[in-house]
Amino acid sequence: MDTRSAYQRTQGHLYSPNKLIISEYTDGIHTKYKLVYMPTYRNAGVEEPEILPEDVVDTSGDIVESIDAGTLLKLPKNIYRARSTIYELAYCNRWDWFFTGTIDGGKLDRTDLDSYRKKLSQMIRDCKKRKSCRADIKYLIVPELHSDRENWHVHGFLQGLPVEHLHRFQLGDQMSAYIAKKVRKGQEVYSWKKYQDTFGWCDLEPIASHDGACKYVTKYISKALDKSVSDAAKHMFYASQGLHRRSRAYLGDCKPAMLDYLQNHPKAYKGDYTVCLWLDSLQDVQRYL
Repeated sequence: MDTRSAYQRTQGHLYSPNKLIISEYTDGIHTKYKLVYMPTYRNAGVEEPEILPEDVVDTSGDIVESIDAGTLLKLPKNIYRARSTIYELAYCNRWDWFFTGTIDGGKLDRTDLDSYRKKLSQMIRDCKKRKSCRADIKYLIVPELHSDRENWHVHGFLQGLPVEHLHRFQLGDQMSAYIAKKVRKGQEVYSWKKYQDTFGWCDLEPIASHDGACKYVTKYISKALDKSVSDAAKHMFYASQGLHRRSRAYLGDCKPAMLDYLQNHPKAYKGDYTVCLWLDSLQDVQRYL
């Protein structure tokens, strides 16, 4: 008679021990790999630790973030799951612009994020159809609450929006002090008239560094999520359909030498149940696979 518990019998079917998962993140130019060791792997799906290159991990294996000098804040799981997806979409796609958009209360209810999302999506679809635009615009946008905890603005990334549809800020234009400082330095900052006519003030800056933009995602935008998610969990981010995602490069048994490499690597993140490491190349670990 089989005296194993129902849990143990189920575990034998659903789980495999000692697995290594390697995911490839690439936009076709920039590539990095995420290696995750899992002592127990759920065969029906992958449950990876949501650990990103800029994360700080405390002694208990939890992800924390510095909010003040000497102050660490643990991130709830739903926030860093969303942040992990945002990072994936940011890294695996080529973006042209970093975008900040506001909502003018005279044009749209600043508290109604659903209406904003629908209207923004429709505006972008219209840009693809009209002869005057014909731009295949893709977006990744994260809403953020103002300090009043009622009104919204957004940050994110755009691709496919032609520069000829934008106005480059010049000295003498109406602009914020932040933008004026950049303009005086000769830096490129643009406005998008179509957005401004529909929603309100906005600015766009060219993406100068792919890695820098992704690091921004892991820092600033995760703080925006922390402020916003408690009030509207379903509104953590908006993304166009058809964006590129990470791909599975390897799934198999983790050899002892590979596990030793991971556990002793100075840049590895070690939790209670997993080990995670980001690499720019698999050259050093090919012999272990």
